[in-house]
Amino acid sequence: MALDPHRPSSVDETAPRSLSRCILSFDVEDWFHAGNLRVPPGHWAEMPSRIERSMDTVLSLLQEYDTKATFFVLGWIAHRHPSLVRRIRRAGHEIASHGFWHQPLHHMTPRTFVEDVQRAQMAIESAADTTPIGFRAPSYSIDERTSWAFDVLQDLGFRYDSSVYPARSPHKRYGWQNSPLRPHRVRSDLWEFPLPTLSLLGRRVPVATGAYLRIAPRTITTWAIDRNLKRGIPVVVNIHPWELDPDQPRTRTSLAGRLLHYTNLRTTRSKLDYLLRRYSFVTIQQMLQAIETDGIVAQGLMPKTKVLGRSAKPIHGKIGEKRERPSTGAAQKP
Repeated sequence: MALDPHRPSSVDETAPRSLSRCILSFDVEDWFHAGNLRVPPGHWAEMPSRIERSMDTVLSLLQEYDTKATFFVLGWIAHRHPSLVRRIRRAGHEIASHGFWHQPLHHMTPRTFVEDVQRAQMAIESAADTTPIGFRAPSYSIDERTSWAFDVLQDLGFRYDSSVYPARSPHKRYGWQNSPLRPHRVRSDLWEFPLPTLSLLGRRVPVATGAYLRIAPRTITTWAIDRNLKRGIPVVVNIHPWELDPDQPRTRTSLAGRLLHYTNLRTTRSKLDYLLRRYSFVTIQQMLQAIETDGIVAQGLMPKTKVLGRSAKPIHGKIGEKRERPSTGAAQKP
């Protein structure tokens, strides 16, 4: 069945089986990179890093449940912690890009965006000897104002993006309210894998990622995931490693920033553990392969032994291989 992301989603039985799945992703950044804390990049090197210990927790949990995930690695992290990126790849997970300086695209021009993404690619290639095919913008900052980023990503050779939240965030910093809920092509060779939403009183609200996962009761999150899966909408669960580190330093920021960053940090690990027990997850690369090969993934609640991708091959020869590195301009020292 051909994928039609604009098809009405109320007809469960006609949804491609490849879309009735969960994807697990992580944005690999340290606690002080979080936008809600507003720590300037010039101070990052002074901050105590906790990314190694938080990633120990993440990788241990995924190994326990024999689950593979997509890791959107910040280029700054790849530059400072190359051995960590190699650990992620050796464990069999997908490496994708989160840019270098963790700047929302609303603060960038197409030129500075190109420079940032290219620098991140070089840092990741140097660390793990692999070129990412996927990208996620910091703070989910691709929307109708920054859709020019799709052209840049396709020109740079990316196969997919996962930055669009098809719902306006409560603080209105991101969101593309009327964009499609299902994976869809945004350019001829570039797919978009949107973040998950739930429709309440006729309005879409974000779910199952970051602060929404931490703050919402577990029953609400699983109800939202199940509703999406039954409608044939794949659910991209997204977590930051620092969200599994309740003992991270506290820093001064706005009241809203403190609430969004620190609330329920002690619950994240148990919630992730529950999701890993309840659902089978695949990487975005595996989902893309399933979609482009006419939907070979089974239902989201299928037994663990039948998870797609235990021996999944790349869609074509370029996936996971190093590509010729594009030229870049002068870059700021990290």
